[in-house]
Amino acid sequence: MSISTVPTIASVINTVKQFESLQVRVESPESELSARNYLQDVRKAAKQLDKDVRAMKAPLKTAIDEIDAAVKPWKALLAERDAALEQALLLYGRKVREAAEIAQRKLMEKYEQKVAKVEAKAEAQGKPMPIVLPPPIVATPPKSVQLDAGTQTTVKRKAWRLRLSGAEVADPSVVTAKTSCDFNTGIPLEYFVLDTARIGKIVRAGGTVPGIEVYEEESLSVRFS
Repeated sequence: MSISTVPTIASVINTVKQFESLQVRVESPESELSARNYLQDVRKAAKQLDKDVRAMKAPLKTAIDEIDAAVKPWKALLAERDAALEQALLLYGRKVREAAEIAQRKLMEKYEQKVAKVEAKAEAQGKPMPIVLPPPIVATPPKSVQLDAGTQTTVKRKAWRLRLSGAEVADPSVVTAKTSCDFNTGIPLEYFVLDTARIGKIVRAGGTVPGIEVYEEESLSVRFS
């Protein structure tokens, strides 16, 4: 839909149409003065057009605000259920992985004990060491699960917290003047800006930054098919 086919806007832009055939050319003092007058008229028309458009949008904005207010609690409910379900699934996955790791360690301990006994027996009998097959790997939950609506994948990412003079800042983007600091510049801390891009690059590369605590976070990525 072009702007000229919208009835409510067509009436608003009538005053603008007069400038469609305007030729912009300044070659003499007279044409300069004329151009200056036209420039003033164009800017005045642009200002009026913006004012008219804002007036036209006002009822729509009110309706949009009402819609947003009506769905806000339901969006909050979905977000809460999403977070609860994700945390429950991640917690269960961690428990299963930990149980699998413990079972794998026990199997390896038994395997190493068996290998030691077989090796000692072979050495005592002067026979070559027989092959002892290692235990099977205990299965762990797959990273990706295929569902009817799409694929859910457990992903890990490195996150970081900022520590300043013993005070921990969970969200590095929220640093206020109340946060304790060793700076003696007299400038409030809220005016210092962290180079988060540079810090993130170092953290992702496995490096460390003084005062930065690095930890891993898990989340579920959902890809719909």
